[in-house]
Amino acid sequence: MKNLEAIVKKIEKKLDEKDNLREKAIKKCREIIRVCRKAIVGMHGEKISEKEITQACTLNKELKNILEDYPDLSMAGYVEHASQELVEGCCLLAILQGEQLPTPEKLDVSYSSYLLGLGDVVGELRRNILDLIKMGEMERAEEIFEKMEQIYSVLMRFDYPSGFVPIKKKQDVARQLIERTRGTLLLSGKNWSLEKKLDGLLVMIEENKQKKKKQKTPSEGDDFGLDIDSVWK
Repeated sequence: MKNLEAIVKKIEKKLDEKDNLREKAIKKCREIIRVCRKAIVGMHGEKISEKEITQACTLNKELKNILEDYPDLSMAGYVEHASQELVEGCCLLAILQGEQLPTPEKLDVSYSSYLLGLGDVVGELRRNILDLIKMGEMERAEEIFEKMEQIYSVLMRFDYPSGFVPIKKKQDVARQLIERTRGTLLLSGKNWSLEKKLDGLLVMIEENKQKKKKQKTPSEGDDFGLDIDSVWK
């Protein structure tokens, strides 16, 4: 029993060191989440910048260096949450810029964090689609929707217990978002098509007015000199 005190002191020293690193890791995770969320908000503001994403990746490297000797802490919930935010920001940026998705290895995150973060991208893409619809960019909105469907299709391939990969909730949310977005696009597409036809009709009316100013008699055709049927073809 003479060595008991020495053993306990050694354990205390190691646990104190681990606890200090844990506190540093939690702080670093909060920074990663804050920077990633700021980056995502910026992407929806039409000011896509890689500055915040680059900063988040740097913070993640610093986090992994802190936890290098403690792999058990690397799988802690706060680390996984920060990794999901990083994946969400990096993948969203890649999609909006038309680039290839970064791999889990490149981002240095677990496969589970990658899948869960990818699931969150679906919601951000819906938000982007709604912004595009407001701006009348229907073709771009359709392109982004295809990306949403691709991600959803991939997520549905994973059927594991929640204790292994807690992806079921992400799948359910993605399914709902896909259906809601499909309905929004269908309705908006019809409205957009109608607006285009009405715009064409208004242009024809304006052109006819200009012709009437130059001619004393109405042009031949219908009562107003317009080929209205051509607008609705």
